[in-house]
Amino acid sequence: MNSVSTLLGMKKVFPKIITNEFINSMPRRGLTVEEKALPYSKYYSRDMAKIPQDDLDIVNRGPIDSSLALPISQRSKLMEPGYLPVETGYCLMPDGSGFAATKVFMPDVTTEMIDWWFNWHPLVGLRYAIWCPVAHKSISALTPEAHLDVSGVDLHIRNIGKIHYPVEGFNLKGAQKIEITFKSAGQMGLDKKLLESGSMTTFAAASVTNVWPRMPINIIFHAIREVEGGIEYRSRYWLTYTFDRKGNIVQSRFPRPKSIVRAVTRNNCIHSLMEYNNLASILPSLYKEMEGKIV
Repeated sequence: MNSVSTLLGMKKVFPKIITNEFINSMPRRGLTVEEKALPYSKYYSRDMAKIPQDDLDIVNRGPIDSSLALPISQRSKLMEPGYLPVETGYCLMPDGSGFAATKVFMPDVTTEMIDWWFNWHPLVGLRYAIWCPVAHKSISALTPEAHLDVSGVDLHIRNIGKIHYPVEGFNLKGAQKIEITFKSAGQMGLDKKLLESGSMTTFAAASVTNVWPRMPINIIFHAIREVEGGIEYRSRYWLTYTFDRKGNIVQSRFPRPKSIVRAVTRNNCIHSLMEYNNLASILPSLYKEMEGKIV
C-alpha cells in the first residue's frame, strides 16, 4: 500500500453521524486456538463500551472552533487543575495541522492500573486486541523484557523510552503497523513545576509513526488525574507533528491535503473515545484477575 492510498483509506471509516450501534457493528478478527485459551480472551467478545451520548453529540456537530483548541506549544496546560475550553472535540488548525481532544471518566480505575496497563498490554497481541477489538489487531514491543516485573524498574516509569509496534487502524480493514515511541516529561518539554504541583498523577506521551509507508502521524499526550470514584483520562493529539533528530517538536513536512488531515483528526477523536471508554470497562476486573503482575 502506498502513501496516497493509505491516507485516502483513512477518510472513509466512520459515517457522518457516529453512533454506539455503528461502533458495535464494526467487524472483528477471529481468534486463534491459542488466543481463545488465554484467560482474558473473554474480554474480546464483549460489546464495546458505550461512548457517552454527550461526547457523540460533540463529534457529530462537527469541528470545534480552532481558537479554542490547545496548541502543542501550550501542552503543559493539560497538567493544570480544572478544565480547558475544549475537553472533547477536533478541528483543523490554522497551520494545517490537526487537533483532537478527549476526556474519559474511568470509574474504579487507579493511577497504578494505568501504569500497569501500559507495560502489560504490549507483550501479547491479544492483550492489545481486547483494548479495542474493532480496531486493534495485535502488538509487539521492541524490548519486551523491560516491561516485566523482574526488570526491577518502578512501574510508574518503566514504559518511558520504550517502543511499541501496534497493528491497528480506525477499523481493522485499515490496520497498519505503527511505531509508538514513548517520551519522558523532559523530552515532551513539560513544565517541571506543574509536574510537582499540578493535578496529573501519571501520564503517557509519545510520537506515533506509520511504519510503511513511513510517515509521521501525531504526537500524543495523555494526562491522568485521580477524581472521586476513579480517574479522568484526558488526551490530546496533534496530527502532523513529530520529533526531529535533535528531539525538537516540529511539524512534519510530509504533504497531506487539508481534507485528509481534517478527516483523520475526526477519526482520531472517535477512536480515542472508543478505546478509552472500552478500557475503562475492562481494566478494574482485568487488573484484579492478573493480580497486578506483569509476567
